[in-house]
Amino acid sequence: MAIWYYESNGAQHGPVDEAAAVALLANGTLTVRSLVWREGLVDWVPLQQSELSRYLAVPSAPPPPPLIRGSGGAEPVNPYQPPQAIPSDFPYTDGPRVDLTWTQILWSFEGRIPRRTYWAGIGIWIGVFMVMGVFSPLLFRFSEPILFLVLLLPLMVLFVWSSLALQIKRWHDRNKPGVMVLINLIPYVGGIWTFVECGCLRGTEGSNSYGNDPT
Repeated sequence: MAIWYYESNGAQHGPVDEAAAVALLANGTLTVRSLVWREGLVDWVPLQQSELSRYLAVPSAPPPPPLIRGSGGAEPVNPYQPPQAIPSDFPYTDGPRVDLTWTQILWSFEGRIPRRTYWAGIGIWIGVFMVMGVFSPLLFRFSEPILFLVLLLPLMVLFVWSSLALQIKRWHDRNKPGVMVLINLIPYVGGIWTFVECGCLRGTEGSNSYGNDPT
């Protein structure tokens, strides 16, 4: 399915797929006069001269405005130059927020999360350890202490993994690499720095290298 760009109110928008373009046509955002472009076209064309014209039910419209001559007698320029292809290594553009599942939030090292999600993840682990604190006396009373340690060890491994996943996604939200978690190894300063950046500061407004804005 073709990916389209379109002009509206003198500005370039997109990319959108064909289904989204049809929806824009239905709600009036796109008209027969709108300029559209997709890969494979030499230049922008009126919508009525593109493949999208099959969705039109109105008469043809006049051609788009002529080219504008640049200042100082320069060669005519097209105000709607075809956009460059989006690099394959930068898949993120400003668009709707995509929420992560809790499985991704707690265990994945990919993507971004806002402050509220970060603190919610920490709150989950606080709740887990509070429950462990309540039931640990029962384990000591009715079983050997070694059983308690056997249960605690995998829980600690899961806690460390999840804590790293939460922090890395917050560093991503600040448009910084996940390796910044190593700052925790700096005594005193590292913990304070992590608390301020991951727990208190807003992430990048709009898209960054790690995803769309989750806020």
